Amino acid sequence: MYAFLRRPAWILSHVLVALLVASLISLGFWQRSRWLEEKDEKERLEQQASAAPRPFDEVVPPGTGFDEVGEPLRYTRVEVTGTYDVDAEVAILNRSQAGAPGAWVLTPLVTDSGEAVPIVRGWIPYDPAGVETPFEVALPPGGEVTVTGNLQLTQRRGSVGAVDPEDGQLLALSRVDLERFAQQLPYDLAPAWVLLDGQEPPQTVDLPSLVQLQTQDPAQNFSYMVQWWIFATIAAGGYPLVLRAVARSKARGDKVPDDPAGGPPGSDSAEQVPAASG
Repeated sequence: MYAFLRRPAWILSHVLVALLVASLISLGFWQRSRWLEEKDEKERLEQQASAAPRPFDEVVPPGTGFDEVGEPLRYTRVEVTGTYDVDAEVAILNRSQAGAPGAWVLTPLVTDSGEAVPIVRGWIPYDPAGVETPFEVALPPGGEVTVTGNLQLTQRRGSVGAVDPEDGQLLALSRVDLERFAQQLPYDLAPAWVLLDGQEPPQTVDLPSLVQLQTQDPAQNFSYMVQWWIFATIAAGGYPLVLRAVARSKARGDKVPDDPAGGPPGSDSAEQVPAASG
């Protein structure tokens, strides 16, 4: 009943299905390695982000260029002391929090060295079309302030996204583009920004509300791993069922293609249905 399995076309089918199953299993293991790597990286970043703060100047020395702050420094917890320049702060648009639209408040913190460190102080509800002075509800403490937070890198526009005007004094930016921000400041700007998680003295108003640090979630790679292995199981378990169905059809004398790719029916005389005589 299963003699047809030894025919060349079916042997080719067996090989192709075996290669498919092996490929799906390999993809699952590849996604598993990605998941483990990203899981370890997430744990490392969370530990780094919750560590005791280091002086900002120690992590990013004065005079460092925008392209010299590398990815390994991201999420480093830092501390910096200075005075907020509220006249120079801008909104970072299209930032939601708890489902509500709004913006981040980006304020330069001018240090004793004269260099300013850009601080994302938090989130405010903000409609740029309807508010002339959006930061009135989110004034920072006056005088000298010590800020702690997580170091972040300047954001650049990719292949898509809003484009900020190249010239002029802007009240809002589409992203934390420090190079564009620096163009409208009268002092040097540090090449990395800080996502605030605390300050002393603390703010005395409810806004801006703190922005929670977001690290990459490795769960997507885990789901891909499971999906590839499910596909492999379906292919490995389903193919024998297909072969069994073909064999049963042949045993009943049904016309079943010998070529699994859709070729003509087999020519064995034992499997031919005799023509009806007149």
